[in-house]
Amino acid sequence: MRLPGGDVPARLADRLHALDFTVEGVRRLLGSTASDAMNRDESRLALRALRGDDSPLAVVVRVFMLADTADEQVVGAALGMSDGGTAGLLSSSDGQVCSTVELAPCAVDDTNWFIASDWSARRTGLPTASHHVLGVGGASTMLAQCTVRPSVESALDVGTGCGIQAFHLAGHCRRVVASDISGRCLDFAKFNAAMNGMTIGLREGNLFAPVVDERFDLIVSNPPFVIGSPASGHHDYRDFGGAGDAVCRELVTRAEEHLNEGGWCQLLANWEITDGEDWSAHARRWVSETGADAWVIQREVQDPAQYVEMWLRDAGHQHDGAYGPLYDEWLTTLEGRGVVGVGFGLVTLRWSQLVDPVRRFQHVPQAWQQPVGAEIDRWFAVQSLLGAEPAGILMRALRIGPDVTLEVHGWGTDQQVTMLRRASGMCWSGPIDDFGAQLLATLDGVRPAAEAVLETAETFGIPPEEALSQSVPALGRLAEEGFVLGAA
Repeated sequence: MRLPGGDVPARLADRLHALDFTVEGVRRLLGSTASDAMNRDESRLALRALRGDDSPLAVVVRVFMLADTADEQVVGAALGMSDGGTAGLLSSSDGQVCSTVELAPCAVDDTNWFIASDWSARRTGLPTASHHVLGVGGASTMLAQCTVRPSVESALDVGTGCGIQAFHLAGHCRRVVASDISGRCLDFAKFNAAMNGMTIGLREGNLFAPVVDERFDLIVSNPPFVIGSPASGHHDYRDFGGAGDAVCRELVTRAEEHLNEGGWCQLLANWEITDGEDWSAHARRWVSETGADAWVIQREVQDPAQYVEMWLRDAGHQHDGAYGPLYDEWLTTLEGRGVVGVGFGLVTLRWSQLVDPVRRFQHVPQAWQQPVGAEIDRWFAVQSLLGAEPAGILMRALRIGPDVTLEVHGWGTDQQVTMLRRASGMCWSGPIDDFGAQLLATLDGVRPAAEAVLETAETFGIPPEEALSQSVPALGRLAEEGFVLGAA
């Protein structure tokens, strides 16, 4: 299958815009109930809602989002394009047309993109092919929302797939390069870039091979991080081919070769958790081979059985005869490697001028209010401040964040616990003592924090030097997690 080139992608995008083929437009067409069902990977309600509807937008949604067939002339009229224009997108048989690609709108801030990909197993009910090209899923959305967004000269998207990370990068990076080992992925990325008016440099090759002598200000990657088995088959989008979590280790340890000073690298990762080791053991070893500041966040952990079940369902094997043998072989492979769990999360690296790199490894399972890229950026900025001169935070005019609340729990004054909670970003929460609570209330964002510390110390009868000394690390932690602002 060859996707159309020339002016076809731009013409198609113009027509889709005219039809209001947007996230909100589709939701209005289907109604909230059917739209919510589609978000749960259930399309039957949407098909029922559009039954007998031959309006142009309904036809486009049925054919490109729901894997339905429609009359060839009706589809041609809806798209306003001749057979030549739709070659590579549509397949015709006996006057009926079906789409060879899944094409969906994607809402990004105040704009709307169109993303073409292969049909997912959840739509077709069939196992995915080895060369399958993913669309926009939960993992790619998470990475986009976690990515820091500085205005920089250059960025690299390793393993671009359909191109979605590269398109996000194009909004704040003057030059964007996207690489992938799959030429088919690059064909989709090229088509999608043309539909969305993007200029992206596309390179074919494995990991950093296409950019051997180049450096960038920002590198992102949603790599094929699945910890597979020789018997589980190979899928370009999920399987690297090396043992265990080797692809994540290679990306972490080699990124420094391709980053400018002060540059960022962010990637989604899986890591093996082996018996007797902390969840962060593998990630710590990767990071130790670099000179970078690092923040590794684990979002969830699955036992080997859960992990195998999830990825077999993802590839569409839950209803075929291969499921049982694949399940057994994959579990046997993980057991043979001593794996008792698989962690999933985000690795963020930054090369800085700090003599001693700062590393943080955290399990952060609570719900987030996305995006959190700015939260990650702030954490590294606070580290730079604290690393250079920790006591410098006392000279900053700090103020409490607008989303912060103090909550008192318990019965009676002797059994009360005061909790500090954020309602946005990473939604941090934790206990705080009476001194800390009073100090927060005293921070006004105008005078240096040291003056607020001394005022609070006088109220509690604490010696000034003791209060200042203890407040430096406490204010640093509060600044890291966004409870107080103005530190960076």
